[in-house]
Amino acid sequence: MGDQEPDVNNHIYEEHYLANDDDNGIEDSDFPDNGTLYDGVFQIGEQFYILANKFNDANHAEDENHFVDEDTEVNIDFSEDDIKPKVTSKFNSYGEAVTMYRNYALESGFDVRLGRVQKTKNVIITNRHLVCNREDNPNTSKVDTLDIQHKKTQRRKDLFRRNCKVKVVLEIIPSALKYVVSDFVEQHNHELFSKSNMYLSRSKRKLDYSQEIFIHNLSKQNIGLVKAHRLYSALQFGPSVRGGLVSDFKNARRNLNCYIGGRDAKFLVKKMNDRTKHVLSFTFEYKVLNKRLNALFWADKIAKYNYNSFGDVLSLDATFNMNKYDMVFVPFTGIDNHKKCVTFGAGLLSKEDGVSYEWLLRAFLKDFKKQPQLVFPFAHYRLCMWHITNKLPNKLEPHEFENVWRMMLDEFKIIDNSWLNTMYGLRTSWIPTFFKHIPVSGLMRTTSLSESQDWSFQTTTLTGSYLIMFMMTFESVMERQRHNQIINDFNTTTTFPKFITRSPNEPHASNVYTHKIFYQVQKVISRAEDNFFQKNVISSNGVDTIIEYNFDCLIRDTEYTVTHSTKDSSFRCTCMHFEHVGILCRHIFCVFKFYGIEQIPEKYILKCWRRDVIPTELLKRRFNNSFDDSNSDMTAIDIFSSVDRCVSFLSHDAAKLKLYLDEHNKLKKNS
Repeated sequence: MGDQEPDVNNHIYEEHYLANDDDNGIEDSDFPDNGTLYDGVFQIGEQFYILANKFNDANHAEDENHFVDEDTEVNIDFSEDDIKPKVTSKFNSYGEAVTMYRNYALESGFDVRLGRVQKTKNVIITNRHLVCNREDNPNTSKVDTLDIQHKKTQRRKDLFRRNCKVKVVLEIIPSALKYVVSDFVEQHNHELFSKSNMYLSRSKRKLDYSQEIFIHNLSKQNIGLVKAHRLYSALQFGPSVRGGLVSDFKNARRNLNCYIGGRDAKFLVKKMNDRTKHVLSFTFEYKVLNKRLNALFWADKIAKYNYNSFGDVLSLDATFNMNKYDMVFVPFTGIDNHKKCVTFGAGLLSKEDGVSYEWLLRAFLKDFKKQPQLVFPFAHYRLCMWHITNKLPNKLEPHEFENVWRMMLDEFKIIDNSWLNTMYGLRTSWIPTFFKHIPVSGLMRTTSLSESQDWSFQTTTLTGSYLIMFMMTFESVMERQRHNQIINDFNTTTTFPKFITRSPNEPHASNVYTHKIFYQVQKVISRAEDNFFQKNVISSNGVDTIIEYNFDCLIRDTEYTVTHSTKDSSFRCTCMHFEHVGILCRHIFCVFKFYGIEQIPEKYILKCWRRDVIPTELLKRRFNNSFDDSNSDMTAIDIFSSVDRCVSFLSHDAAKLKLYLDEHNKLKKNS
């Protein structure tokens, strides 16, 4: 099945199938047929969507077991005399003839199935049998014929086929290119549907475009098919209003998985390669090892913009069980100007070893150029303090760490604890007092931030999903992440924080920082107002040295020294809070009060904490799913939304609602 081409004519969507040839050297044979990663690709508009209800054979013959597709409908009005087929009845087109018989079947209470067909070399239908879907003999075999050795017992299943002989035969009139009914058998050998149960017929249960999109979108949020059906039924005021049973929802997913089958890797590689050719600033790198997809890395324009603005500190944290092949998902995570997680790029690795990570980091550096502070050869590596302090009985203060550490070991009698002794030996990698000089923007808990972001990926990804489906989920998370950035920017620009001090630095800070950063600065300013006094001031060679005393600290008698150079108007404190966190400390704000400085100097306002770092218009761009730059998806969404608004507005006026339906049917007929 996986090697056959889909029958485009019998799909709800217009699908665009790309060639299997790979411009980057991956041939079809590069991926083994063993349930790991495979080849193949296709694309639908701006969404990768797979509807594999059936496939063509080599001659493109139609599936005789397939029901008449809704897309073949031709809207024509029938009188009561016209609705029943008559031998020698003529129709202007094949679609018109099929619509006639389908309308007759719906009125009579049975489903229609496409039967035998004859075509010319130009694929023009010359003879077509339209049969009752209960035609043919029932399957009474006790073994599963799909099992090669016939060892598997056929599962219990109610019989549906009844060898019904009802049919209509359509033949072409070559001279006029019209169709005529050459044969019509009317009498069924089984009970027909009642009018009230017609919604359970297979033709009525056929999922339409909006239902397929609904299933697809919920699957990207890790919502299963049973729950998806319940939600859809609730939106439709009950399960009997509009077609589709739980089994139909499940079949849609099954057909999707059947179509992906052995071509998953090629789907993804082809999709991403096309995007690099047609989407501005999109990056994709991949590696094939032993004819298997071994590693991938990708990033788009917005991710790169985020990295340029917030990429001084970067966290890597691998996540597992995100796809069918147990490839490790490795997002590159930082924080934005609202202290929220932001993704700079992502990778997939088949192995979590040094070679794989080296390739991934080189791919990242190749496209991003600038090294962050906390990764790569020239970076400073530090451990995640959250994981360590979370395991300790008490939170350790960075000042006078040595004394507090010994006190803790003595108090809890854990002097010989090997893990604690090991961590003590690594104290320069996780206790801030040992690396105050390194700017980390207060992100020593980066791994916990990464895990927070990874959680959003895990909760929206179905375990064991195909790579192509995982990528859709990733893109959905990215769109939500960027939408949250827009919301945070909007709230910052349209709301105003409440001031709690009389310091002129506070309103100035509210105008330059995002709300999240401002509240941190506000807290520092507030503590500077109450908890410090100047003990001594010494001036020498254009440098003022101010010694301050903290009387509201866990450890008493703490002094801090602030130096102020009048030459370049710079300030520096021995606590090195600004160098480490990126926000001025309370000691310097005390000095601002002493000098009458009412605005924070520009050099001490980091770009990454400012408002509107990322343009809103850039964030509004959808995570491009393809090189297709059309707006077909958005247009379809606008149409659905417009119809919903109209129906909602008219829902309490039956007469106007009927008029709206009549106008809608006229448009449908004309289209």
